[in-house]
Amino acid sequence: MKTQLTNIRYVLLLLSGLFISSLCFSQEKNTQNTKSKSGGSHSGNHAWFLNTGFGFSNHGVPFYIGGEYNGFHPDISVGGVFSYHNRWDNTKHRTAWTVSAIGNYHFNRLLNLTSEWDVYAGANVGFYGYSHASTGFGGGIQIGGRWFITDVIGLNLQFGGGTVSGGQFGLTFRL
Repeated sequence: MKTQLTNIRYVLLLLSGLFISSLCFSQEKNTQNTKSKSGGSHSGNHAWFLNTGFGFSNHGVPFYIGGEYNGFHPDISVGGVFSYHNRWDNTKHRTAWTVSAIGNYHFNRLLNLTSEWDVYAGANVGFYGYSHASTGFGGGIQIGGRWFITDVIGLNLQFGGGTVSGGQFGLTFRL
């Protein structure tokens, strides 16, 4: 069983690398340099975000993937996230998952930050399930930030969260 988990991790790592490479090579030059503007939108003229990475919690190390849309208001994004993780307790294999809706307020214009940075806080609500217990409904709050190393690729660190993850670290792609 541990061999299968190791193989799944290698496949996820390979797919993440291929996705990042394809984004880097297919990126078109933006005629407007959004990093030089201060007090601008966190989106850098992109309406969609794809977030992926790993979480940290007392239940193990979850993997997460989610998306956000920023087309309604320059300071507000809405979206969803899915997280899943395996955990072995002695000889017991246990899993957990969440599917949540999220909403974030982005403080870039308020703090007069460039689009290279994104500081946000928000809330989430959704469903969770554990293999050794029942499913349920829960929610949480989060605070986080992103640093975009290119116009489309950024590092994301978030604290708080839903019922499975106490925080997240990963990559954000502006689409």
